[in-house]
Amino acid sequence: MSGGAVRGLAHIGVIKALQEAGIKPAVVAGTSVGSIIGAALAAGMEWREMADMACSVFWPRLLNGKTLEQFSARYLPPTFERLAIRFAAVATVVSSNQWLAMTTGSLPSAISASCAMRLVRRPVIRERLRLKDGGFSCVLPSQVCHDLGADVVIASDVWEWSSLMRSLGYSPLEKKTTRAFPRHYRSALARTDIHIQPQIPLVGYVPRSSAVDQMISVGERAAHRALRSVSKAHSDKKHQD
Repeated sequence: MSGGAVRGLAHIGVIKALQEAGIKPAVVAGTSVGSIIGAALAAGMEWREMADMACSVFWPRLLNGKTLEQFSARYLPPTFERLAIRFAAVATVVSSNQWLAMTTGSLPSAISASCAMRLVRRPVIRERLRLKDGGFSCVLPSQVCHDLGADVVIASDVWEWSSLMRSLGYSPLEKKTTRAFPRHYRSALARTDIHIQPQIPLVGYVPRSSAVDQMISVGERAAHRALRSVSKAHSDKKHQD
């Protein structure tokens, strides 16, 4: 699950569609807001529980590190070891600007580190490392899923820069336009088997429960489109064989 600030609410809709299709992940990885929703999934939450969790807070308050850790402690297990599914939260090491996948220890502090946006918050100190938002080095953690042992990676991608570039006609898959996308993002797409990219409406940025519902709907629709595309491709291949 990618980073993307409040756009990450669409991750819940993606999860809804996957759960209703009977798809259960063996491992989960999340960057920034994806670490919050990803941890909820790894904890065994159903999509309705995640929606209730999202509606329980005025989302701009989560930009504060202390509030975010308190929120995580309220709704999520205290440690990675208490999760039902193996999970990694991705942050960026300040000194090297390299990504770090956190899989053990305090879950609230890891989520806080993964969400520590530059200029908005100070880095989080965790195990003697200064950590900031994972989106700077690994906004879409497909490689992390492979490192955790995944055979097939389904990526829920709500990153705003990618969405903007695509709307302007830039594609990360075309040589002429690859410079518009950072290398870590293009590398992530190469390791992704099913790419789900919800089209986020502007109303999604409004901090109210009706916006949460709309964000869930767009995520759900995007996931259904992606699953239909995969099903059609599989069917076409069978007919060719």
